[in-house]
Amino acid sequence: MKLNYRDKMILIVVFVLLIIVAGFMLFIKPAIDECSQASSDLESAKVQLSELEDQVDKDKNLAAEIQTLYTSTSQVAANFYDYQVAYKATDKVRELFNVDDVKIKNSNMTISSYGSTVLSPFAYQSTATATDFDTKVDEYNNASTTDSSAADANADANAAAEDPNAAAGQTIGYYSLNIQFKSSLSGFKNFADNLTTNNEKSMVIENVNIENVNESEISGSMTLNMYVLKKLADPSAS
Repeated sequence: MKLNYRDKMILIVVFVLLIIVAGFMLFIKPAIDECSQASSDLESAKVQLSELEDQVDKDKNLAAEIQTLYTSTSQVAANFYDYQVAYKATDKVRELFNVDDVKIKNSNMTISSYGSTVLSPFAYQSTATATDFDTKVDEYNNASTTDSSAADANADANAAAEDPNAAAGQTIGYYSLNIQFKSSLSGFKNFADNLTTNNEKSMVIENVNIENVNESEISGSMTLNMYVLKKLADPSAS
């Protein structure tokens, strides 16, 4: 069958259109989709870059902040014994027993393995009595000045509300030592007084049982707790 000129032109146009559609579907559309995906990835990368830049800006003083926290933590840790092996802990107790005005003799000393316990906050309540005159003076002072104790109480309450762990007990390491001892009464009193000094803040007498007392000597048993904080490494040294 012979095609006339009009039919030939129609076939050529259809063929060209098919080539254009096929080229669009095979090449142009995937390129457009790829370009769109690349544009989306670029916007996402810009957002991530902005977030990272903000984080870098926030962390620019991180080293100084870490050092400040380390200093404050070290000041707290200075009130406690450093982590040590058990025999070093018993050596420390014997050292305290051998002070000139103490001289406690221990016939037996056992120490627990290193463990942990919870230290809870302690609120001191005075047992001192007040006279009527003291009460009148307090009423006058409270009427003329701001009650600072109430303000402190409110501040503590607000702090506890903001930080629920602020008033909670804190876990800390410790050794427990059970000791049979003999000493003079004055020597034992001096030993107990020495535990209240700044050097021995974290060693406490958990309990004491006096079994024999005479004019020159007392004997019995006691339990000492030695509270320990492991020291942190200085970040400036790394």
